[in-house]
Amino acid sequence: MSDEQRVTLGDGREVIMRHSRQGDAERVHAYICALGRSTDMILTYEDDLPPIERIQSHIDMIPKGQFYSLVAIDPESGDVVGNASFRFAVRKKLMHAAELGMGVLPSHQRVGLGSMMLNRAIEDMKSHPTIERLDLTVIASNTHAREMYLRAGFVEEGVKIRSLKQPDGTYDDEVVMGMWICELGR
Repeated sequence: MSDEQRVTLGDGREVIMRHSRQGDAERVHAYICALGRSTDMILTYEDDLPPIERIQSHIDMIPKGQFYSLVAIDPESGDVVGNASFRFAVRKKLMHAAELGMGVLPSHQRVGLGSMMLNRAIEDMKSHPTIERLDLTVIASNTHAREMYLRAGFVEEGVKIRSLKQPDGTYDDEVVMGMWICELGR
């Protein structure tokens, strides 16, 4: 059974959403590099982006239930244009939580793809046997992303003042957000 889902974006284009799988590491790496070059609204400098080997190790962890990755693929080019992933904690006191990282290339922003990916990823996490809470941080000035997370049900829980230093020397705050996806005491 395929987990591929063809979705129509707000501008009429289509993408394929599916879970990352073997053979995706190079395409995901190319996407991450393109995203890193396109914006200061992600938490990683282009020079700090993960090598293909680390991406492959994350993909290898998916069947074991130790990592989650959803990709959006342009059906014409085969390129990854968006990704939503959850890292699962290894420390016992944090194992009930997963940390979200996501992004969409500029060519596919503001047409609903981010919201579609986020909503599907949240639904997938609701069926995870141990995850009760979802966490993320977002750059405070990234108002579009903050609004998307709020619409999806995340709550702003705090602000880390001037925690990020941009390439131009300016500082940005980081907003800490969270969401409970199960009844407390599951």
